[in-house]
Parts: sequence; structure tokens; C-alpha cells
Amino acid sequence: MNSLKSQKICLIESDREKTNNLRIRLSKEFQYKIFSELVEKFSSSELAKMFGISRSMIYHYKNYRVNNISIEMFYGIKCKLNLSEKDVGDNIIETFRNQDVMKKCLESGIKFRRNQLKDFRDEIPKVHEIIENNHLNLEKWFSYYLKLINFGCREIKNIQIEGEILKVTYTNYVNNKKKTFITLFPRKMNIDEDFQYFFGLWVGDKAGGGRIGIINKNKVINTYTASYLTKLYQKVEFVLYLHNDNTPNLDYNLDKIIRINSPRNGWAISVHAINRILKSFFEYLQNDLDNFLDLIPNKNIFFAGLFDAEGNVFLEDKCFRWASKNELNIRIFTKHLKELDLFKRFDGSNLVTNNRELFFKEVFPFIKHPQKINDTQLIMLKEGILNKRFKNILEFVQDNPKKTKREIAKALKMVKVYSQLKFLEYLELVKMEDYPHKIMITNKGSEALLRGGKDL
Repeated sequence: MNSLKSQKICLIESDREKTNNLRIRLSKEFQYKIFSELVEKFSSSELAKMFGISRSMIYHYKNYRVNNISIEMFYGIKCKLNLSEKDVGDNIIETFRNQDVMKKCLESGIKFRRNQLKDFRDEIPKVHEIIENNHLNLEKWFSYYLKLINFGCREIKNIQIEGEILKVTYTNYVNNKKKTFITLFPRKMNIDEDFQYFFGLWVGDKAGGGRIGIINKNKVINTYTASYLTKLYQKVEFVLYLHNDNTPNLDYNLDKIIRINSPRNGWAISVHAINRILKSFFEYLQNDLDNFLDLIPNKNIFFAGLFDAEGNVFLEDKCFRWASKNELNIRIFTKHLKELDLFKRFDGSNLVTNNRELFFKEVFPFIKHPQKINDTQLIMLKEGILNKRFKNILEFVQDNPKKTKREIAKALKMVKVYSQLKFLEYLELVKMEDYPHKIMITNKGSEALLRGGKDL
């Protein structure tokens, strides 16, 4: 606000249009004096009608509970009381525009609300405080979280307990229309194998917006997700997102297909339920992920779910990797993988473990992704289905025996094939003779090709 205390304001009729958006603040004594004179000269009803305000407001102005006056109202007072220009000029503390008042009130309201929401968030219990007998007490968490969402356009109408289910009825506006919604979630959630696996899967592949679920291509992962969300009383839908018109050939039903207009190719399926409250609960757990991983019974299961979402089996190096770009997650995952003796290095994109035996013993039993199961078995058991890139090399070696690595790479238009050939040798599908090494297929390799690269 611009202080104009020293400025004499000439309140004449010709300036009224220019100044009617202004307000002034008078000294407390002067404001009390002029309103006391008004009350003596006129009744409260007359003053209310004269200035277009309620009768009670006259006394709020008189007692300085309202410490600013519109310029138009003050012009009227000046005329009724014949105030001198000197009295006016000496007692105006500042002038400001209506917009400044509104802006200040808005900023004050935003600050108040922000502080209030912070207080509400601070009241929410820590994760360890809602764990009871190996269960997460969602009902306890929601009793505090409720304060964060029950305001503004959203209004909680009813909260019902139906057995193990919490049923919340609320209203909100959609497309400028007020609608009623009902959402369900469990009062408690068992921290069992299913939860630990799903939580890891969700941390890696979570669906966005107000959806609780994951985005993946694999049928086994998607059907598992639907089954688990159903256990949490959720209504699940399968939505295919396409970047082109080439719809994949799927052997299960979709609820919706959404085509995305972009130059990219590819597709993915979101398996989710619309439930902003349950999604917020999972985000609450992830926000304390470092501590929460110390609270769950077996974090190997969490890392199995995370592996099915973001992991990969690097056959050439015979190692297992969790991909991550999030710096905070990288620090958290590194710490806990080290505690599990499953961290070797970070290669810039992946957290890598070479502790194959421990991975196979502790993490592998909980993995569900078929391709990752197959590739792990190739490394650990030397059995499974051979990946196409290895099969192509094996077929070339069978048809062109005793070629060197360089000759094979040139023929297949590959930069190099050393790592792939080493893995095929590890699987006992090829052998190397003489120097420089000449590559030949083994009987096991020939038999594998007869089976189409299956059942090694």
C-alpha cells in the first residue's frame, strides 16, 4: 500500500469517478470523532440508508473495528459534516485501492490455509504408529487425513463401517456440477507377502492421477494387480493406452482404449481403481519409504515386486539390475540392498547385484514376471527359453561352423558378439576351438534348436 499521509486529497465531484476505487485509513481519534458527530445528527437507520451499509456497521466504524473507508463514503461524510481540507489532510494515514485490500485478504487467507494444512499434516501419525499386529491401520490414518480433504469443493457427507470396509460418501464438482461419490477401502491392511510384493510393484510402476494401480504390459502382472486390488474392495478397470493405431493382440478383456496423439510408438495397460484416498495412503507410505522398509517383515519381497516393475536380467553379464532415475529412491534402494548384500554398484541407470546365489534364494521365489523368471533360470539353472538375439547367433553358428567372433559379428551386422557367445558357451550350447577362437555348436545346442530354442 502506498502511504499518502502528507498528500492533501481534494474531494470534489469532478474527481469522484477517478477515486471511487480508493479506500482511506484515518487516524483512530479522527474516525471516532466524525462518526460520533454523525450518530448525534442522524439516526442509525438514516445513516445506513445514506451510506448503503447495515446499522451495526455504523458502530464498527465508530469504534475502529473497521479501520478503512471507501473514498465515496468519506466524500459523503465530508459533505454532511462540512469537514475542512486541513482536518482531512492532517488525519488521512494512507490511501489504497480496493484491489489491494482484496489481494491482501486473499494472500492472508492463502497463508492461513497453508499453515492450517501444514498443521493437519503434522498431526498425521508416523507410519510406525499405525502398524498394529502386522497390519496397517488405515482407519486410524484416515481419521487424521480427513481434515486435509474435507473442505472447499469436496464435502464428506457420511462415513460408514461395514465389517472390514470403510465406506466414505462425499460430494465434489465435476464439469461445474455437484456429484456424489462413494469410495471404499479396508479398515486394516495385512502386511503379508501380497502387500509387500504389490507395494514394490507400485513404487516402480504406479498409475498416475487419482488412480491406485500400476501400468505394465505383462498379462501375469496385470491380472495379479487386478486380483490384489479386488481384495482391497476396489472396482478395477483395464485401460489400454496407445501411441498409434496398432492395437496389440491381447487375450484378455479391456474396459477402455485411449489413443494418444503423439509421434511416439508403443502401448501400455493401466490396471487401476479410481480411489484418490487409497492412492494418498500409498503415497504416505512411500514418503517414509526408508523407514517403512525397516518395518516390513521381508523386504526381499518388496524388491521382488520392484524388480518385476523396473528390474531386468542382464544375461551377458549374468547379473540382476533394478533401474531407477529418482535420486532419492536410488539412495534408499542402495542402502537397503546393501543391508541385504544385494548391491554391487550403480552403473548410472541401474542398481546392480552380482550376488546371484543370494538373489536366487531370497528374491527370485517371489518374482512373477514370466520373462524375468525365464531369464533368471537361464543364468542359475541353465534351463529355459533362449532369447531371440541368442537364438539368431546360435542358428548362424550351426549353419556356418568354425567362424571367428569377428566373422560372425560382420555377417550378422553386429558391432560385436563376444558377450553373447560367452553366454552361449556358459550354457554349453557352443564351444570355442583353436586361436583365434573358432565357434562351433555343441550337441546340446543342436538339440535346443530342434526344440525352437526351448527347454535347454
